[in-house]
Amino acid sequence: MNELRFFVDERKCIRCGACVRDCPAQILKFDATQHPAMVEDGAKSCIRCQHCLAVCPSGAISILGRDPMDSQRAGAEPAPEAMLAQIKMRRTCRNYRKEAVDADTLHKLLGMLDWVPTGVNNHSLDFAVVDDPAVMDEIRAEVNDRVLAMMKMDPLPPFAARMERYRKQILAGRDVIFRGAPHLIAVSSKADSPCPEIDPVIALSYFELYAQTLGVGTTWCGLAAGAFKVFPKLRQRIGVPDGYELGYVMLFGPTNLKYPRATQPGKVRLHSVK
Repeated sequence: MNELRFFVDERKCIRCGACVRDCPAQILKFDATQHPAMVEDGAKSCIRCQHCLAVCPSGAISILGRDPMDSQRAGAEPAPEAMLAQIKMRRTCRNYRKEAVDADTLHKLLGMLDWVPTGVNNHSLDFAVVDDPAVMDEIRAEVNDRVLAMMKMDPLPPFAARMERYRKQILAGRDVIFRGAPHLIAVSSKADSPCPEIDPVIALSYFELYAQTLGVGTTWCGLAAGAFKVFPKLRQRIGVPDGYELGYVMLFGPTNLKYPRATQPGKVRLHSVK
């Protein structure tokens, strides 16, 4: 318990029990005075999600040394219609300006990553960010040179075969993979984390939607992810840590493109389970 620094300010606690009911690990209980307390050895099962701090209506609970008064308060969330509009207007960008995202916007965008959810609140993801367009150009050139050399092989290696439809463009020197983007973010997860495959995808989904509100274009880049996975030296170049596996890559940067309306997609396959 000392490690978790779980503390209840009994002067503020209204003994509503929200924290006890909401605890994912079910390690909170009522003590003899009907205030929340941690069960014996509860610290061993705590996943440090801070739900107890977040759900307390009176700000009576502190954990991990966090003061609830330092947390953002609820009340500024977007209306459901605004959130749905944001989702509808999301587009992949393949046309970037040759300039960096401004420092303030980049700071906001990367700062948001502290809040992306992960399985079992593991939070061990590694984010490799290319924030300097000059470095991006170096990586772009190295990847494109490797892929160009691969496209000239006979027979084609599996990754080159996957890119066969781009052969003429690649041989002509077009930046098919990176689309001229000035930045990228690559997300890697620990192989032994609870949800190594899905956590990077969830993180980039949050990144993409927030980037859109800041006027920053994004591209889900499977070709870049494939290139990094095929060439170990490229993974080293972007600093994927030992014991981590690259999950996915997203390009991002300023764009002049504006979409005045959403698309009109067909209906998804959907059925009710009886």
